[in-house]
Amino acid sequence: MLESHKSLIAKEAAAYLSSHQDVSAGKLAGLSGVNPSYLSYILRGEWNAFPIKGGKATTQIGDTHFLKLQHYLGLTLEVFETKPFIDIHFALAQAKQNAGYSIIDGNTGQGKTFAVTEFQRQHPAGTYVVKCANSMTPRMMVQAIAVAVGVLPVGDNNTILAAVAVKMCATPYALLILDESEVMMKKRLAIGFIKDLYDRVENRAGIVIMGANDLLATMKARAAKNIESFPQVVRRFGAEPVMLASGIDRDDAVAICSTYGVTTTREVTQLIAQCENYGTLFSTLKKRKNDAEALS
Repeated sequence: MLESHKSLIAKEAAAYLSSHQDVSAGKLAGLSGVNPSYLSYILRGEWNAFPIKGGKATTQIGDTHFLKLQHYLGLTLEVFETKPFIDIHFALAQAKQNAGYSIIDGNTGQGKTFAVTEFQRQHPAGTYVVKCANSMTPRMMVQAIAVAVGVLPVGDNNTILAAVAVKMCATPYALLILDESEVMMKKRLAIGFIKDLYDRVENRAGIVIMGANDLLATMKARAAKNIESFPQVVRRFGAEPVMLASGIDRDDAVAICSTYGVTTTREVTQLIAQCENYGTLFSTLKKRKNDAEALS
């Protein structure tokens, strides 16, 4: 889930508490199904620094809890079914239905994270999302997976992965999505932990590795050099990769622009030329809209 979406949900939750004097944070936790401790950290904007029991380490609060809040508060997010969005949803649905393993690779700004957020919103049961970060160590990645799946991230890595596998294998149509995985490619042991988890859940739960910046090419180059567990992971996950097209599809651009009041062929063509990806296109259209509203 995008940080901007998390911020919006946290802001709306705080506003809800302010406007409902008879509802405490504890009551909101019960009504929404969010762990009270998680809600406390979400309201403080500290969802990336939740303390792990029994130590000084911290981890991220899983997207599932934000989605529960979003559902209870009745929030909706703007969704456009672009070509990349459709490709991603199809691949995730296949992996979830068939306990499949895949790699989704595409340039930054093609809407990968947003598509994953929307997929999890539509299919919350057994869909677990971990957003990798530059600051993550392999150990922190394993702990984040545990938190997302709903098991305690305590013990050594092997113990944690074993508990994660048990939970996933016991959950119908379980799917783990590792978003922005490119940041973990140079970190020793990270790819090995993904392989270890695959070996424990093979044919019983799905795993999808998502990333940008030529993720698959990087993995194949490392596999060719027999680095760590790259050969095994590429063989298992890279058989039928989903390679998202770069740039903006014109039909998508026409549909998106029309909702922002841009309807002429000339204006749409200019925007496609100016914007290298969907993220830039949305930012440009939203800025134009905000500027127009400010002037009026």
